[in-house]
Amino acid sequence: MDLYFLIPFALMALVICGKESLEDEPQCLSRFDYEFKVVKKLAELESELAEQKKSVHKLAKGGDGRCSVENKVAFSAYLTNDMASVTNYRIIIFDEVQTNIGNSYNGKSGIFTCRSPGVYVFYWVVTNKDGTYMDSELVVNGEERSQAFSDAGNHNDYAVASNVVVTDLKSGDQVWIRCGTWHNGKLGGQRRTSFSGWKLYN
Repeated sequence: MDLYFLIPFALMALVICGKESLEDEPQCLSRFDYEFKVVKKLAELESELAEQKKSVHKLAKGGDGRCSVENKVAFSAYLTNDMASVTNYRIIIFDEVQTNIGNSYNGKSGIFTCRSPGVYVFYWVVTNKDGTYMDSELVVNGEERSQAFSDAGNHNDYAVASNVVVTDLKSGDQVWIRCGTWHNGKLGGQRRTSFSGWKLYN
């Protein structure tokens, strides 16, 4: 009778432990010891399953530092035509929007509006040609954060400048590129002047 009683536990142990034969079973001193080890193994498997569920849930919410699908933000926009008679602090409108994941950059106003809080990277390039020059500024909520100066003022050729800014944004914060105060009112287009940004992490 005792032998038949032990058979289900032996089969359970083989399934749980992945053993292929009875020879691989752990050595047990008694039936109580055997049952204790089986229950202990079940508890360990339940704990591992709970940890795996937590990991899956964390990945689904982007908790590993990566953006979840609904939080992905990235854009690239370009200036298609040359700008002339540019005044101080005029917003540069990068009118050709090639990428706008998250729909946060407005190609008509030239302003990026944060819809998903987090840390962002912004990169811009300005180009001048044939005796012209332009200082540009990256602005966050009206505050200048950095500059780039493109200077072809003393020669007939192209001059290019670029800069990058990493900043923490809250929902509703706005970012744009504008002309500074040291320029002669001209800026080169033909997609040689651009503005890009992407969300780094939450």
